[in-house]
Amino acid sequence: MFLSKTKATEKWLDAQCDGTAALHTLPSCMSLCDLKNDNYYQLVIVDVPLFDFDTKPKLKVYKGTNLTSEQNLPGIPSAVESLYINEQEPKIPIIAVAVASSVLFYRNMKPYYKFTIPGMDIDPLEVDTWKKLLIERPENYDKFIDNLRTLQLFQLTEQSQELLFLPEDKRASFIQQNANNELERLSIITAMASIKKAANDSKSASCLILATESGEILILDTQAFVVLHQARACNFQGTPSIISATGQYDIDFRLVIATREGSICLLKKGWLVGHHIVKLEHPTAGLALLPIDQTIVVVCMNNYLLCYSKKGKKLWSVTLPQPAVCMTPVPLPHLGISLVCVALRGGLVQFYCQKKLVDQFYAPETVSALTFGRLGQEEHVLILVTSDGSLIVKILKRTAEFAITENIYDTKTTSEEASGNLQIPKKTKIFVEQTLREKEHAAAIHNSFQSELWRMRLTAARATVDVINSADSNISGDVGMAAIKMAAEVLGLGPVFKLFLILENISARKEASGLNVLIQADHRHYVVDRPYLKMPMLVPGAPLKLDFKVTVVTDPSDGLAPVDLTPENSFIKVLIFKTGHTKPLIASTVVMPQPEPQILGSF
Repeated sequence: MFLSKTKATEKWLDAQCDGTAALHTLPSCMSLCDLKNDNYYQLVIVDVPLFDFDTKPKLKVYKGTNLTSEQNLPGIPSAVESLYINEQEPKIPIIAVAVASSVLFYRNMKPYYKFTIPGMDIDPLEVDTWKKLLIERPENYDKFIDNLRTLQLFQLTEQSQELLFLPEDKRASFIQQNANNELERLSIITAMASIKKAANDSKSASCLILATESGEILILDTQAFVVLHQARACNFQGTPSIISATGQYDIDFRLVIATREGSICLLKKGWLVGHHIVKLEHPTAGLALLPIDQTIVVVCMNNYLLCYSKKGKKLWSVTLPQPAVCMTPVPLPHLGISLVCVALRGGLVQFYCQKKLVDQFYAPETVSALTFGRLGQEEHVLILVTSDGSLIVKILKRTAEFAITENIYDTKTTSEEASGNLQIPKKTKIFVEQTLREKEHAAAIHNSFQSELWRMRLTAARATVDVINSADSNISGDVGMAAIKMAAEVLGLGPVFKLFLILENISARKEASGLNVLIQADHRHYVVDRPYLKMPMLVPGAPLKLDFKVTVVTDPSDGLAPVDLTPENSFIKVLIFKTGHTKPLIASTVVMPQPEPQILGSF
């Protein structure tokens, strides 16, 4: 089952290896993003100091293996995400760092915003106890502290938890210092992910998904920084540890949540409570919801790589040679496949397509964190951080191919091929696999097709209504009337311009009568002679040329144009309409040139 080292390394180029980086991070604290909007992707990573509680963690940015920026963090983060919060240009990503109960947002590696998750309900017994502690004598504190012990530790606020763990001789001073403080019970963010809001483009706006220690799932609007949706991870007490998400928030999305207790839960759009689908026997080291076939791949700490359907049905399992440390999905859309990269203890890194091992290589040390994506100008880059702090960058060759011949959907077919009784051609085998895949996911494929079809119809309908309502065109399109074409030309240097309109009846036999021209302009900027004009009959093949005098309003003292006259608002509107009709046949915007200041000064 294992590949040779020589064969595996043929697919990857050793781009860089920095053994002096001294990086120590978590698998969820790495992100790749176009930080400067220059189409050059950089690595954003958190450096967590080991066994040094005086040194603060740092948010670092690497361009290749060169450190370009770093920021001190107030605590050890649980996750880092890079995302876009709006559609405005230039598109600069926001770095979100989850620390304790807050999410710190950085823009251009500078603090941008701090969001704190909503507080939880406080037990009335705890509130009443602190009110009594404020007025009681120190010798009576013990009986009230015993009241706090009747509650579960996770139900208490941080202030009460600290009080319970203090020695008796320090409790009185602590109560006197904090009795007047307002009680606040905040949970801790344990996992974070992001999904696109509406479009699926790489730089479209996204929503942030937060999972808390109390089991709450919050979907955050990153533009207004408000909670769009709140739900429970599961219908029992569980602490989320890993989140994997697919879809768009406005359309449909799915979240797969792994808990510390070994449960796998599924949460869909509109659900208030996630559904428990799988109970694992060992803790989860990695989780991925693959977008191609919508299967859930889980790697556990007991040397097993497992695959489940969204309903919790076990599809296959693979025994790993060493315990797994971390995992990341490796999407390869140009090959039409999505791999799973698993880092094992001892430095072995393996790549699986479904349950088939397709590639592997060895790192110098055990890989503690890894991610796959775009780095620099390369599209398929694998970044690894080893346990000794080395930073390794590997690039997938453009000519790399992965041999994928095993059918995981039909075990009977697989056994017949193994026995040699039936030799199926390669193209036929691919067709059968595709047919089985479509058969198994028929409902999902149909729903996706219908969703895209209705979205296309809605977009077309909206565009049609906008064109009809605005009539912003230089050709009239009213049914039953002669088609009119208009062209506009502006001559002059200013402040006096000549506006020429050329109107032509482009129909074959119909004449156009009862037409009128109306020119709309901002009176603070322009004065139009004869803004309204009745037109003679237009016959086919005889263009009509009209001219209008347009004067820029200038200051009599200096002869200069108004200060608020800019290229953005230097335009006039030309309307062609028929007598007795309220809707114009043609509505066209004419952009006026800026008047020359030298000439203006001579007037």
